[in-house]
Order: sequence, then C-alpha cells, then structure tokens
Amino acid sequence: MAKKRVTYTWKLNTERDPDAINEWLDAQSNIRDSLSFLVQVMQERFGNVDIRDIETSKELLQFMHEEETRTANKEPRTKQESRASFDDAQQSETVNEEASEAEKDETDDIFSGIDGNAIFTRR
Repeated sequence: MAKKRVTYTWKLNTERDPDAINEWLDAQSNIRDSLSFLVQVMQERFGNVDIRDIETSKELLQFMHEEETRTANKEPRTKQESRASFDDAQQSETVNEEASEAEKDETDDIFSGIDGNAIFTRR
C-alpha cells in the first residue's frame, strides 16, 4: 500500500513564470483550499489521470481555447455572472437528476398501467 501524502513541496524557482504563480497565490485567501479546489475540479472533469497525458491535455487545451474564443467575441463575465452561471448549471443538473429519478420511478411502477376504477375488491 502506498504511503499517504500529507505534504507536498513546490519549488517555484523551477517554474517558467514564478512571478505569475506568486501573484495568483497571493490573491488566494487560503492557498491550500484553493489548490485543493482546483484538484477536485480537475478530478471531476478528467478523473484521476496525469493531466499532462496527451488525451487529457488535448481536452483541456480545447476547453481553454473555447473559453478564449467565447471571451474574445464578447465581454468577459463578471464574478457575479460566472457565479450565476455556475449556480444555474448546478440547479439544472439537480433538476435533470430529479427528472431522471422520476422517469425511473415511473418505469419501475408495475401498477402504472392498471385502472384504479377497474380493480375488483373482496367484500
């Protein structure tokens, strides 16, 4: 069994643009939570894969290109618009899940085709 990681050290001086990374890090209210959130987003989108894997990299770069194209064609979203869009997507996902559960329940209902008025009961 692999040893569980509790810390990770990142030497920024080996990065291409350490100043840009430091600017981003300085803008975070909690660096650990921000990095954890980014990892969780990537896991949700790509699973537990090497992000530099060729197929994963292609998909990520395509997504980033689509976002750049979208923002080049119109004004970038404000934080409020991005949050509203994120909330709408979550709400839509919840509604879709509820609808699919309702459909599943409907198809699983063995009594759905029986006319309640035509049931014979014992007297």
